[in-house]
Amino acid sequence: MAERRAQEIIWTIQPSVVSDRSRQAIIGFLQGLIKDQFGVEAFPFGSVPLKTYLPDGDIDLTVVSKPGMEKDLVINIYNALVKQGENNPHFPIRHVNYVQAKVKVIKCDVMNISVDISFNQMEGLSALCFFEQVDQLIGRNHMFKRSIILVKAWCYYESRILGAHSGLLSTYAIAVLVLNIINRFHQTLVGPLSVLYKFLDYYGKFDWDNCCVSLDGHVPISSLPNILVEPLNNNLLLDREFLDYCKMLYSIPIQAVEPDKDEFFTKFLNIIDPLKANNNLGRSVAKGSAKRIRFAFAAGAKKLKMVFTESGAGMGTGIEEFFFNSIERNGKGERMDAEVPVNVFGTGKSDASNLSGDFMLHYRSLLSGQLFHGYQMPHIVQHVPRPPLAAHFQDTNAWNIAQRLISRNLQNVPQGPPIIFVPVPLFAYHVPPQQTPTFVPFHNLQTLPTSRGTGTYIPHLSRFANNGHRQTLPVTRDDVRTNSLPIVQAASKHPTLEFEYPPKAFDT
Repeated sequence: MAERRAQEIIWTIQPSVVSDRSRQAIIGFLQGLIKDQFGVEAFPFGSVPLKTYLPDGDIDLTVVSKPGMEKDLVINIYNALVKQGENNPHFPIRHVNYVQAKVKVIKCDVMNISVDISFNQMEGLSALCFFEQVDQLIGRNHMFKRSIILVKAWCYYESRILGAHSGLLSTYAIAVLVLNIINRFHQTLVGPLSVLYKFLDYYGKFDWDNCCVSLDGHVPISSLPNILVEPLNNNLLLDREFLDYCKMLYSIPIQAVEPDKDEFFTKFLNIIDPLKANNNLGRSVAKGSAKRIRFAFAAGAKKLKMVFTESGAGMGTGIEEFFFNSIERNGKGERMDAEVPVNVFGTGKSDASNLSGDFMLHYRSLLSGQLFHGYQMPHIVQHVPRPPLAAHFQDTNAWNIAQRLISRNLQNVPQGPPIIFVPVPLFAYHVPPQQTPTFVPFHNLQTLPTSRGTGTYIPHLSRFANNGHRQTLPVTRDDVRTNSLPIVQAASKHPTLEFEYPPKAFDT
């Protein structure tokens, strides 16, 4: 009964048919604009193509370019978006900003949905392929994706601990933490709510001061820079052989991106990237935020455990109260990313979209980026053993797709030893932009209240009905050197509320 009630909440916050249509239309519009004007491809990555985004989630695109083109391309795309502005009645662009950080990002709002355009972020495409294949391997009606959605909703709406730009956890880190729970406890998990409880209980008790989280066991911080895994049991769903295979299949050569960065740098929460061992997914978490996050996990587990002691209607009511902010913001028939009303929570009706992703399209995007940078995918032996899975996880569709893709895409490549990246001529694989349907303007969202609490700031949705926008002007490379662009310095363009400790979200 508890899992069924949790599923009703997931239907309220997971991608809907109309939100999928809105976001795909925006992606197609931006892909066409960038391709037509600059002759380069822009690929979606992150939670939108994975179909694990929240109603307040943004769209991530990465522009793939030849080495040496990035600086001019950033400026040109920025100016093109500013010029486009609101000239397009179906896709008005507002609040165009350039984020001057290690990873260059252009931020804007298109059709009132936030969009982040990065450049040559191949790691995002790799993670997308990895998560899509893992979800299909796990099966059980997309339990992995549904668990990500439920955990993200609790982290964002209820506890305010999600948001790398605010010194909190990133969505990628959340997904890896969820996968770690399923990997370890798959035999006892019955659905996304049990995944959430185990997530809170496990990480609320985890020895963050002395250990790193890894998919195949604890890694003592004292062992770094050598990553020495201390396996906890031999019943992992995804074994070392499978993870090594995925790293070989989806990763890009470290030398191609960071020639001198091969050391894992510790922070206050340490999470090892399963596709890149030297990447700490907890690097965005500040010291004060780490304490808040650990407290939130422990307090959330305690509160949810109390809910499970109730019986009948009391348990259902307790689960709704546990997700009060999520339902209050998204369960009244309106979503900020939907142009028409959706079903209200509690009616028993659902507008939920199918969570199945297009693995083959994601893989082609990754392959295109690899080839564009002069690296092709590694040669793979044709008969790689399938990882041992529990009986109820025997869904090998994604594995078979990956094998067929490898054979098809590399059939003309000269044979060589495994894990060898061979330079090839630079070119871009063109993926035609999707057809963009005509849009009905968003309906008035002023009646939807603002969720308040500590952590990331959730803006009042009435701002999306406001036609006001900032003045933006074309720029040149000289403007970049003199820092005269409208710049958001490596944080967020949205303000944050003052932190309180412990968080108000757990006041009784």
